[in-house]
This record gives sequence, structure tokens and C-alpha cells, in this order.
Amino acid sequence: MKKVVFLGDFNVDIILDELETMPVADREVRCRSFDLAMGSSACIAACVYSCLGGSSWFCGLAGEDYFGDFLLDGLRAKGVRADDVVRDPRVRTGVTINLVKGSTRSQVTYPGAMAAFGIAHVGDKVFRGLHHLHVSGVFQADAMLPDLSRIIERARAVGATVSLDCQWDQTERWQRLDEWIGQVDWFFANSDEACSMTGRVDPESALAALASRTGCPVVKIGALGALAFLGGATVAVPAPAVRVVDTVGAGDNFDAGFLFARLEKGLDNLESIRFANGVAARSCMFRGGTGACSTAGQIEAFLVEKR
Repeated sequence: MKKVVFLGDFNVDIILDELETMPVADREVRCRSFDLAMGSSACIAACVYSCLGGSSWFCGLAGEDYFGDFLLDGLRAKGVRADDVVRDPRVRTGVTINLVKGSTRSQVTYPGAMAAFGIAHVGDKVFRGLHHLHVSGVFQADAMLPDLSRIIERARAVGATVSLDCQWDQTERWQRLDEWIGQVDWFFANSDEACSMTGRVDPESALAALASRTGCPVVKIGALGALAFLGGATVAVPAPAVRVVDTVGAGDNFDAGFLFARLEKGLDNLESIRFANGVAARSCMFRGGTGACSTAGQIEAFLVEKR
């Protein structure tokens, strides 16, 4: 199996589900369920890739605290190599509070160690035997932003391919984005992110704008599936319909599914998107981004069932 390193954001998710109402100032609101789960885009993608059957490694920063222990135990339980996770007692592990009511979800994040994660925490061993580097959640990693291009260049220097899912930039300035996306083989964004970073009003035109800046952009459009720019044209790839339990981490499941299909199954971009749609759709049938624990065989059977 090929060594695939997932690098980037690292936090726990605290999920407050079935809120009676969304929060309002100076008023207590109740919810009907509560979960503590592994969070962050890079972490979820690493776990999903491993469950599918790939060789998954993780590089990130955590505090010497309970949440850091929780995340490391979770990575190892999913078969992810956590040798490249740095622990630092001077920082606290990141936390995201997910407030969920029906299909509406609001998030509040304490970046903590994520903001401090930088090139100094990316050791030489990350690049030894590296086949692919997936970078995610970079706008939570303030210390990483000036040096991400150097990390990508180093991966490419050892012959690795690179993918990027930068996630949401709360400033919506998308600084340094053009430095990165011209260097990567695959670029993932959801429809809101794609529209914001390109200034376009719909995902189709956002995809076209991204295609002029990066090799293979893929725009995730939720329950509808994904859009890709293949062979000089926009291609819409529908997702299987499922009864949704939780959409947390569906986009990260998609990324892992796509990479597994390309790197381990040897599928082309179009077939890899179909496989990724299956991984993302099945993840929505379970609670939490790593709740499905889908194997490649389960996804293949699932796609046949939904055909």
C-alpha cells in the first residue's frame, strides 16, 4: 500500500444535536443529544482512508491534555499511524462546538493547537517513502500559512502527488490560495467555499474559474453529488440518495474516498468521484464523521445497491 499523509487541522467535535431552537442571546436552550467525536477535516479524512483499506498517516499538533489523548487513541483505533503528531504542553487541543437543529448547523471553533501548527512541526520523516500528501483545514493553522508552499514543494520533490481541501476561510480573503492551488494535483472545495474564493454566484461558474487556476478542481454540492472539470467540460456526478442521520464530515469522507479510489484502486478521476460520492453518502447514514467506518467492499456493494 502507498504511504498517504494527512496533514492539517486536529480537533475534537462536541456535537449538541436536536436543539429546541438555535441559540439566542441571554437565553438557555436545550438539546436532546450530545456527542464527543473526532473532528477536523484532516483527521476525519485520515481515519476514513484507513478504514477503506489504505495506509494512512497523520501529521498535526495537539496539547498534552485529555482531548489530545482522545484524538490519538481514536486515530490508532482506526489504524492511522500517528507517529508524526507532535504534543506540546504549552497549547491546548482544538475544539469545535457543533450546534445542530434539523438540517441547520452552526459551528464555534477554539483553534488552540491548530493555530500554532507550523512547518517546524513537520519533520523529515513525514516525507520518507511518501506517495501522496493531503492537506486540509489550513485557514485554522495560522502559523502554517506562510510556509505551506514550501511543504507542498518538498512533497513534490520526493515524487509525491498532493491534494488540498483548504476548508472555509472566515475572513473570506483566501490569502495565499493562488500560491497553493497551482501546485496541487487535486483541489477540493464545497459549493459555498468555491463561490466565495472565486466571487461567483453558482458552483458551475465557480468550478470553471477554479479550472483556470488548478489542474483538477472538484466542487462538492452536498446531496446532489459533485462537479468536476474533466476533458475541458463541466461534469456533474450525482450522489446516491440516502436517509440522512448526520452530515458532519461528509465532505472529508468524500476526499478520502476519492484519494483511495485514485491511489489504491487506480480509477480515473470520474470513477473516483463516483466512488467518493458513495463514501460521503454512506457516511451521512451514521453519526459523526468517522461513524460509518466504511470498507472499500462495503462501498462497492452500496453503490451496486443504489444503482
